[in-house]
Amino acid sequence: MQKIINYGLIILSLFIGIVFYFSFDVEEILWNKYEQESISSEQIKSDSTKDYTGLKAGEGITTITNLADWDKVLNDIDYVKVIPKSIEKTNVYSLSKWSEHYTKKSNGTSWRKLAEVKETSFDISANYTPYYMIELEDGNSILAQMNRAIAKKIERGEKIELPLGKKIGFSKEAKNLLRTICDEKNVSTDYVLYTIDNNWQAENVDTIFYIKLVSAFVLFIVLAVILQLVYDKFFCKHC
Repeated sequence: MQKIINYGLIILSLFIGIVFYFSFDVEEILWNKYEQESISSEQIKSDSTKDYTGLKAGEGITTITNLADWDKVLNDIDYVKVIPKSIEKTNVYSLSKWSEHYTKKSNGTSWRKLAEVKETSFDISANYTPYYMIELEDGNSILAQMNRAIAKKIERGEKIELPLGKKIGFSKEAKNLLRTICDEKNVSTDYVLYTIDNNWQAENVDTIFYIKLVSAFVLFIVLAVILQLVYDKFFCKHC
């Protein structure tokens, strides 16, 4: 009986550690500390070869408020900004642009090809970027991909201006998986607004993972010890 209780306390501690791992939003903490320079339309014109996607929008950047404005945007060329009224996450994800397409063995050789698109209810991998539906000022919605930290702020009801984004095409496989929910919401699957700073994500993805992992592991160990001490002191006086 004593062993069963001990194992139960360990399992409880492990469960709390796992919940903490998925709920501890390290990405938002790091993103909030990230100081970005505002990029104006003049800066973009002066050096159009540079990728400004995901950076803070400055003066002269077109604001998209309705579908008519969105339809006028030149895909892969124009930079725009949006202040969503609301957001809804889909269960469809694309392989992140900063991720390797193959997992690697310890000796550095390629092993298994990662799926380009996934459909899942569990947002558990930083290697994949969710597709969101964001509502414009006119009540219509478009597809978008963004930093998870920004998406969560919008979900909480905050009025957030998205970083510089581009209207881009995306895979047929993703479109097929999105078709049902987009048809229900009357959202086009022709293009997606991509607003992610790939450089920042690539630089921080490992940091985010290891901070979450170490924090959850420490919490697991501390909880396991504390729960065992509490049990021994108050419930196991005659063990």
